[in-house]
Formats: sequence, C-alpha cells, structure tokens
Amino acid sequence: MPQFEHQQRLVSLARLEQMFQQQDETVCTIGTLYSAERAQTRLFSEPIAVGAALAVGYLPGKLTLHPSMQKEGVNIAELAQDGSLIGAYQANRLYPAQMQQLLQQGGSNLSSQAFTSELNAAALLGSNRVDYVIEYPERMQYYSHLLAQPVVLEYRAIAGANVASVTHVACTFGKVGEAAIAAVNRALPALWQSPAYLEAMLRWLDDSSRQRLQPDVAAQQAALVQLQPGSDNTVDARD
Repeated sequence: MPQFEHQQRLVSLARLEQMFQQQDETVCTIGTLYSAERAQTRLFSEPIAVGAALAVGYLPGKLTLHPSMQKEGVNIAELAQDGSLIGAYQANRLYPAQMQQLLQQGGSNLSSQAFTSELNAAALLGSNRVDYVIEYPERMQYYSHLLAQPVVLEYRAIAGANVASVTHVACTFGKVGEAAIAAVNRALPALWQSPAYLEAMLRWLDDSSRQRLQPDVAAQQAALVQLQPGSDNTVDARD
C-alpha cells in the first residue's frame, strides 16, 4: 500500500501486546488471530489468510507411538504430563482452550520460548533439545528453511481444537489505523480470487494440509466476494 509510509520492526509478542495496550503510535500487524479481548485494543480487517491451526511438531517417528497420539489428534494434556519429554511453546499467543487450561494449571513438561531466527524452533528439535514444539506448521517449515540443513518434521493437530486458523491485519485505533484497515479491506476481495495470492498463502504447507484447509479457503473466498465494489452486502468474517 504505497499510500502509507511503512517502518518495519521485529519485536517480541510480549512487546507487541504492550504497544497495542499503550496506543502511543500507529502499529499494524499481519497474520493476527481475532478475539473479543484483542478487539478492545485494536482494529481488525476482514480475513487475509487461512492457515493450519497450532499443532504439535516433532521429528519423524519421535512421538508416533506415544499414547497421547490418538486418531483425532494429540491429547495435549497427556503429552504435556509425560515427565520423560520436553516440550516448547511461545508465550503471549492466542491458544485454544485445551492449551490455555494446561498452561494455567502448570506442572507440565512445556517451557516458554521466544522463537526467533536466532532461537530457531526447528533447530531445537533437530538438536534434540526439545522433543516437541507447539507451533503453526507453516512457521515451523519456515524455521526449518532458515537452517543450513533443513529438518524434516511431522505434525499432529491438537485434539478438539480448530483445524484452520483465520488471520487478519490488525491496527491500533485512530485515523491512520482506520485508513489502513479500510485500504486492506478494499484490496482483499480481488486478492482472494488470485491464484498467486492463494499459492503464497499456502506455500509452506504439504498437500494433505492444503486439502484439509480447502473448505475453509473456499468459505472465505465466498464471503469476501460480497465485498467486491458495487455489492450492497457487508460481511463480518472475524473468527
């Protein structure tokens, strides 16, 4: 969006939340999950992408036979209570209820990490510093891509949690934030019909993940068609 002046900064999730709370400057993020609590401190665009939900990532065969690995996904509570394992997650995320309850209880094998290119989540698995990581599959694939020798990974969904995650652009309140969100919303209907945009959205996912997400992608495409110029319909597609 050339009509805006951009200044990119890489900050931790904790610092980012603080910036939205303080509202000292205009801040926008890409790929943010919607929640009613977050909506109190920021504006949300219409959906910009659909991706795989948070999953358990691990080295091939590492946890395949673990009792927590069930047909419908990982019983995350059972996995996190295994004292012989070490898991890692990133704090300040919007986690499904199963994870939130687990983190509130404490006493699990999970440790909080601030994943960055320096503290690479895929490298933690590849070096056997941890046994599993709770992350988005596409993020894990990106972390692996950064390594000199990429790590082959497997993923299992968290049982009872969503299969897909719907993300948005989020901006602080104010005229600039409102203008940015409006500009994003104007661009999205056409983008969602672009094969190149869809390929960029899903490029880190394997074929099976793409197939699982296809109904969610199609639903968002259908909803955003209503926002094409000239349409009298409005859509609230926030997850």
